[in-house]
Amino acid sequence: MTETVDLYKALATLAGATKACGAKWVIGGSAGLLMRGVDLPEPPRDLDLYCDESSVWTLHEALADYAQDKPELSVTSIYRSTLCHFDINGVQVELVGGFRVTARRSSYRTQVDGLLWPSGDELKLPHIDSPVRLAPLAHELWFNQLRGRDDRVSQIASAMSAAWSAHAQPLAAIELANSFDAKLTEELHARLGFPAQEVMR
Repeated sequence: MTETVDLYKALATLAGATKACGAKWVIGGSAGLLMRGVDLPEPPRDLDLYCDESSVWTLHEALADYAQDKPELSVTSIYRSTLCHFDINGVQVELVGGFRVTARRSSYRTQVDGLLWPSGDELKLPHIDSPVRLAPLAHELWFNQLRGRDDRVSQIASAMSAAWSAHAQPLAAIELANSFDAKLTEELHARLGFPAQEVMR
């Protein structure tokens, strides 16, 4: 996936195809960071979408014309999710349902309907009236912290600190809803340049 225009075309197709089903999803990963203006060393290889476990099959049915496989449980040493894949006009799309990360004495579960979608930033697409949303940067921050991507953590923390008022509430909500190691949390808050009590306000 080398052309940003292809990415936006794929998103327009996704928004149109899933609008009627009512299931919510958010854009995450490298593509989501790219759309926020975060500098990446190379273009995203695919488009990552997150949804709740309960929405996977609904979205798969809505996108059946583009499906490359069926939803299947994927479990690794630190990840658990239900995955399926699509090809939308040459753009590879991965739908990640019920995503969990267990690493570094911490446990994080994505909650799309109740947290990531309501607090995500709306991405406006031409001629599409169905809302498309980016996962909050707070999600990207903790995901990359737990998988040890220090380079990404630095970039994301810098972006969040520059517009703190927009990111404080989603970060606090994610931290309240999950179990993060205290020392790791303290380190992350220090990267943001704010003490822990400031994050939780």
